[in-house]
Amino acid sequence: MLKGVISKANLILKDAQQRLTIQSADAVERVIISVENLNIFINKEMDRIEKDPKLGHRERRNARRGALELAGRKLEVLKDRSGYSDLIQESDPQITDVYAQDDSTLLKFMREREIRDRLFGMTEAQILSHFGASLFDGSNQLLLDAILNAPPGFEMLSEQNLRKLRRIKAKILTEKAGAGPGFDRGANALIMEVFTLAKLELDRLRKEELAGNGIKK
Repeated sequence: MLKGVISKANLILKDAQQRLTIQSADAVERVIISVENLNIFINKEMDRIEKDPKLGHRERRNARRGALELAGRKLEVLKDRSGYSDLIQESDPQITDVYAQDDSTLLKFMREREIRDRLFGMTEAQILSHFGASLFDGSNQLLLDAILNAPPGFEMLSEQNLRKLRRIKAKILTEKAGAGPGFDRGANALIMEVFTLAKLELDRLRKEELAGNGIKK
């Protein structure tokens, strides 16, 4: 599913190993390993869905989309964890909800969904009129995440404004990572590039499922 992302990420790692300190390059490598683990999780879920004889065409498509949405949430958890620690892969294949293991993340997810429910029915102009200032200065991070994490097909803002918010989010995460030990600006930029590549690919795959197209590994 994420072969293209991993291929590009490995090129990023080579760049890091050539021009960054060993510690910084190792930080980039740990993130890439986590993305590889995420890819393994997605592929296992897709294989399980395809082999399930109880699922019809529509149910199978919905299940694939659900798996991709879960993978997107796992990616966000990875980014939010201090030090960009590796994703923990569940030993029990029946346990697929990362929020069952992380109460704080579950609470954040529920708050984001509540915010989207409250914004439902508002036009883009109304959202920007009420919340534009706090969104674009990065001070309202919960609202920022709620809008950026909206399911594909239910985006609340135009792609132009979403791109602006993604840049703001990337800046916030980069500054957060920079506050920790063992990172430099070069490592932060490369780490954020890997995260961005993975998120964009997951978004693309989810949109394909919404359009009813099949997806490939």
